[in-house]
Amino acid sequence: MLRFIMDRNLLLYVLAAACAVGVISQLILKQLYARLMRSTRNTGEPASGFLQQLRQRFQYCTHLNSKVGNVRALIQRSVMDYRFWKLSLHQWRRIGVQCLVVSLLCSFAGTALIMREGGNFLAGSVYLWMGALAVVLTAAAYGIADTGYAEECLEIRLTDYLENSGAVGGCGAEDGVPEGSQSGEGAKGRGLIASPAVVPVARGRKGRRKARAELAEQTARAQKEKRELKESLARVKAGAQEAAAEKEQESDKERGAELLRQMDAKEQERIVREVLKEFLS
Repeated sequence: MLRFIMDRNLLLYVLAAACAVGVISQLILKQLYARLMRSTRNTGEPASGFLQQLRQRFQYCTHLNSKVGNVRALIQRSVMDYRFWKLSLHQWRRIGVQCLVVSLLCSFAGTALIMREGGNFLAGSVYLWMGALAVVLTAAAYGIADTGYAEECLEIRLTDYLENSGAVGGCGAEDGVPEGSQSGEGAKGRGLIASPAVVPVARGRKGRRKARAELAEQTARAQKEKRELKESLARVKAGAQEAAAEKEQESDKERGAELLRQMDAKEQERIVREVLKEFLS
C-alpha cells in the first residue's frame, strides 16, 4: 500500500490540493468580510439577510429594554451566527490552518517514507520543498486576507451603522404586533413578539416631505375658508344693516302718515306748504 502511494505520488497531490484549498478559503473569507462591510454603506433598506437580522435584533432589544446595553456584544453575536455554505467566519479562518497542517504532514510523511526505503535526501527534499511552498502560500493568503483587521473594521462599521448613521431609528413598537416570530433562525415558533418593521431613511424623509406638503395644503385651505367666512359674515352684516335702515325708513313714513291723519285739514295744508316751500327753495 505504501509502495502504491509513493509510486503514484499521492502524498504530493494531497499536499498540493490541501495547500490550494487553504489559500482559496482565505481569499473567500476576505471577500465575505468585504461584502459585509459594503452592505453597511447604504443606510436604506438592507439588501443582505445578515444586516436585516442585525437591525431586527437591535430593534427588538430596544423594544424590550428601551436601549441596547452592549451593542458590541450584539454585533459579535450576529457575526458569530453568520454562515456561508453552512460555515461560520471562524471556521473559514481555521480551514487555512487545517490545510497547512495536512500539507506539512504529507511533506514529512513523504520524506520519511523515501528515507525509510533507502532513498537519498535529495529525492525526499521534493516533499520538503513542497511543504515549504505550502507554508509560504498559506502565509501570503493570510496576509492578503488580514482577517483580524477586517473583523475589527466590520465591528466598527456595524456599530456606526446601528448607533450613529440614523439607519435604525424610531425603534418603538406599536400595539398589535403579531406573536410567534423573532429575528434569527433560533426564534422560530417560540411565541415571541416580532420586532417592528424597519423603515428606511429615504422612505422616512419622503414621508416627512409629504407630511409637510399636506400640512401646508391644509393650512392654505383653512386660511381660504377663513377669508370666505369673513366675507360671508360681512355680506350678511351689510344686508342686515340695509334691511334695518329700510325698516326704519318705513317706520318713519308710517309715523308721519299717522301724524298727518291726526291733524285737521288746515294744519295739514300748512305743513304741506312749508314742506314744499323748503323743498323748492
